[in-house]
Amino acid sequence: MPNHQQHNSPPPRRRSSDIVKRDLHRRLRGKPTHSPALLSIPRTVGMALQRVITLAIVILIIAGFTLAGLGGGMLLGYVTTAGNLNFSQFKNKNETTKILDAQGNEIAILTGSQNINRQNISFSTVKATYIDEAFIAVEDERFREHPGIDARRIGSAVLSALVNGGSATHGGSTITQQTVRLMTGADMRSAQRKVQEWYKAIQLEQQKSKDEIMELYINLVPMGNSYVGLQSAAQGYFDKNASELNLVECAFLAGIPNAPSIYNPKTETGLRNALRRMRIVLSLMHDQGMISEKQYEEALNTELIFRQTPQTLTGTQINSYFVDYVIEEVIDALIEKRGYSEPMASIAVYNYGFTIKTTMDSRVQSAIEQTFRTENLFITKPDQVADLPEAPNGSMVVISNMENPGQIKGMVGGYGEKTGNFILNRAVSALRQPGSSIKPLDVYGPAIDTGIISPATVFTDMILYYNKDEPEVIYPRNSPDKFEGNMNVRMALTKSKNTIAAQIWRNYLGGTTSLQYLKQVGIDRTGENYVSIALGGFNKGMTTLEMAGAYATFANAGLYTEPYCFTQVIDGDGNVLLDNTPVEPVEVYKPETAYVMLNMMHDVVVSPSGTANRVLKTDIVNGIYTAGKTGTTDENRDKWFCGFTPYYTATVWYGYDNRLGVQTILDGDKDNALRIWKDAMARIHEGLQPAAFNKPSGVQMLTICIDSSMLANEFCVTSATEFFVPGAQMNPSEKCTLHAAPTPTPTPPVVEPVETTNPAGNVPPGQNGG
Repeated sequence: MPNHQQHNSPPPRRRSSDIVKRDLHRRLRGKPTHSPALLSIPRTVGMALQRVITLAIVILIIAGFTLAGLGGGMLLGYVTTAGNLNFSQFKNKNETTKILDAQGNEIAILTGSQNINRQNISFSTVKATYIDEAFIAVEDERFREHPGIDARRIGSAVLSALVNGGSATHGGSTITQQTVRLMTGADMRSAQRKVQEWYKAIQLEQQKSKDEIMELYINLVPMGNSYVGLQSAAQGYFDKNASELNLVECAFLAGIPNAPSIYNPKTETGLRNALRRMRIVLSLMHDQGMISEKQYEEALNTELIFRQTPQTLTGTQINSYFVDYVIEEVIDALIEKRGYSEPMASIAVYNYGFTIKTTMDSRVQSAIEQTFRTENLFITKPDQVADLPEAPNGSMVVISNMENPGQIKGMVGGYGEKTGNFILNRAVSALRQPGSSIKPLDVYGPAIDTGIISPATVFTDMILYYNKDEPEVIYPRNSPDKFEGNMNVRMALTKSKNTIAAQIWRNYLGGTTSLQYLKQVGIDRTGENYVSIALGGFNKGMTTLEMAGAYATFANAGLYTEPYCFTQVIDGDGNVLLDNTPVEPVEVYKPETAYVMLNMMHDVVVSPSGTANRVLKTDIVNGIYTAGKTGTTDENRDKWFCGFTPYYTATVWYGYDNRLGVQTILDGDKDNALRIWKDAMARIHEGLQPAAFNKPSGVQMLTICIDSSMLANEFCVTSATEFFVPGAQMNPSEKCTLHAAPTPTPTPPVVEPVETTNPAGNVPPGQNGG
């Protein structure tokens, strides 16, 4: 009887030092190893036959070349024209760019024009998994041993083709050869290209270590469904990073590249095929001693858990207006700051594996998107809108106040579901007349800051003729069209009186100062120096983003920070390509001016006379201070509300695009800008703590007479406590002279009675006693 005990361990196989080190490393990691089974006699015969066939093929090829008179010269020609491998040409090619929100959550990934989702990873991050063993088992059993091409594998492929009537059960290409094809994109169907592939595979082996070749392979291998490389496939199929893959998941993914369309896990048939393929991979790993019997059995009985939520890919998904804007801003920044050409900047953003860190707060963005999908906030009476050439639209921008002032937290550029990428974003691209919402920025704020008026200064709401072209026509008019006589600046802003804003701009402030202040808050309209701008009448209108950024200056103690939507762009190697940290903010208003303006605009919301009171009525959320200003343009073509809380500044525009003619906002929809703002801000502030703006210590509080704007005395009929910017020339310093102590009525002298000669009381002549 033969002694079978002696066959427990097969003869040692020839291994390079790399293989020995790898085995030691695997044992130190605790991965089980065991010796492969002895080669059976049929397998030994088969291997010998493969060698014979391989040798015969080589002889025939050489003979063919020799007989043709070409021989080594043709082979040399193929090799010399093969060229060298360029490792830089594909380093960032078609690598997925990730876009993150402010909390680091992925909000979109850019897959380029080819819709390829690829994310480079280092092999060291997945070396502790079974992914390399799985690929080696199914694709290239002798990967760690061959010099780039494997004659035994080529012979085996030819033999299987002969046995199966011309159809091989496996390919002859090694992982190194496959990597060459993935790097060069060549299909290798001709004899010349196959020879060049062999040459480049050997060249690659000479230039890179086995681990480096494996890293190239796992980052370039197609994994189906637009996923290229291991990392994107791991996230796409299992919702995890490649470094977290278990044995079964590694075997599953390793089986896909052979035929990604056949082994497509996202179809019912493809999933069945992929699971069968996975069991084959596990069997090969077991047969080749990569996993133990126990691991093999457990793996066969392990259920895979696939990703349930779809990824947001730009090739297949519609991005938010915010993401569209981020992409445009990053491209512009690459051109301006890094010297990219416009086409190259676009290619880089979509294909170079950037990580773009944005300022978006996904909670805020979701809230305003919900508001903009709410029909009754945009269309009060749908039957009236049905016959119009277009539906009403709108836009909204939300900017942070408390933390990181200037960061855009949310943006929507249109009503309803977004229907495509890079469609009209009204928040940044639609220039609309701002109406009275401009008054705090180009009239009241500058005039108070320069000290030429105070909230208590009294003007007369009266008929004016300020139109130089039509001097006989009343201009401006109020809305409603009435004139109410004397009132102070606070009440003029609260009621949005056009006449008083025009008087301040024309007679006290002046266009030069007004436009300078506008420019400092990011609205450059140099040259538009005419009285109508005090009321929002510009040749070039404003965007929603411009108005939000300008208004945020009041909420941030008079400091202007240009709104920004991203903080950093990291390249594929982890280097900071763009740092978008804002420069130091510009002080536009004194802190005291900003606070006084906030306090005045609070009345717009909470005072019964305020133009926003009919909708907002009070603070947006109980205990969260709310202020702002409405805006309406001629013939009700545009409606605005620009407002703030201590947490956020937000601006809403509502109206029609007017692409098919001028459309007036319907009567029932005239308050929709306010209603949209209220709904969105209520969602955003849900759960936030009560908050108010801090009053600067320099703000003066004085009790003044409403009628005279002087310091109130004990005889003033109506008085109020008012806020003042210290040092302003219009601040009251004297007691009211309009009201004084009443003049006492003189007491008539007492006349002593005297006797007369007419005791009967007859009336003297010439007098009437009646």
